[in-house]
Amino acid sequence: MGQSKYKYQIILYLFLLVLSACNFNANKNNKNTRQVRDMLGRGVSIPNNIKNIVALNAGTLRLIVWLDATEFVCAVEGNEKKRQVPYLFAHPELREKPIIGTGNMPEAELLAATAPDVIFATYMTKAEADKLQERTSVPVLAVKYGNFNDEIDTVYNTLRFMGGLLNRTNRAGKIIQYIENTIADLENRTINIDNGNMPEAYIGGVAYRGSHGINSTEPNYPSFNFLNIKNVAGGLKKTMGSNSVNLTNAFIDKEQVIEWDPEFIFLDMAGVHPFNSQILSEAWIGELSAFKAGRVYTVFPYNWYTTNYSTILVNSYFIGKFLYPLEFSDIDPDAKAAEIYHNLLGDNVYPEMVGHYGLARKIPFTK
Repeated sequence: MGQSKYKYQIILYLFLLVLSACNFNANKNNKNTRQVRDMLGRGVSIPNNIKNIVALNAGTLRLIVWLDATEFVCAVEGNEKKRQVPYLFAHPELREKPIIGTGNMPEAELLAATAPDVIFATYMTKAEADKLQERTSVPVLAVKYGNFNDEIDTVYNTLRFMGGLLNRTNRAGKIIQYIENTIADLENRTINIDNGNMPEAYIGGVAYRGSHGINSTEPNYPSFNFLNIKNVAGGLKKTMGSNSVNLTNAFIDKEQVIEWDPEFIFLDMAGVHPFNSQILSEAWIGELSAFKAGRVYTVFPYNWYTTNYSTILVNSYFIGKFLYPLEFSDIDPDAKAAEIYHNLLGDNVYPEMVGHYGLARKIPFTK
């Protein structure tokens, strides 16, 4: 009886010792991690000291560059090797990072092998984020990319969220202030233009999962909104039974473009090559009033792997200078482009943009 009691005490002692060790390790792990709530409301445990990250899905790496946090990036998506976009012009060293899969599709094994402390990801559902976190054993923080129309506060909130985690709170604040000041400047220059004198314009050649010609447009092109310009395609959201301002792309029949017959046409340089083919075979384009009057201009591509916000701002000053020469008489759009890229990306990539795409300009038209 005494011996059994002694064995029981030994077993109980060992059990308590193991339990104590487990609690010690748990407390130790708790000291090295913290709980945060991502932008989808998911509770995620992340390291207190983040050293390595992966930016996943459209626009995420762009925001990391804005935050001057590229030092944390340990791997990139395969397509980052070949994109000709401002954030990679500013940081070409990112192209040399290990890749986590071909194209834009990450492979869980490669992703896990790069050993990031956290993964930031846009355009992801709760279920997708949970699944990726389970497959990689890496904390996944879902963020939102927003837009420069009705979701600009989402852009700011994402910058604050990511900036706080990466010790870039001050940088996030400076970016937000710069964007707010820039948009206010654009809006204030044309605030007194009444509805009767608003120029009517159309943006064509907008990239959407590839390059397209003049028929591809954005009904809520932010530059037109900033500058008090009537977008002839702006009524499409009502035509399609939605009042949402998030209609980011539409393909327009030539009959509709002819009916609109916009006063000014802007051509996104992403669509220049398809447009050049169109102009040789589709005579109706040359009959549009804007072409006849020489009111057709090119602007930089802004919609590659979601919206490039810095280029939206750059384009806005070129468009303002073209359509409102008096209100923008003090603006040198080339210098303004250099300033915008420098402030948002940390480097003036305007020469690279011009070298790769050409100048934003009035284009001559000959049939």
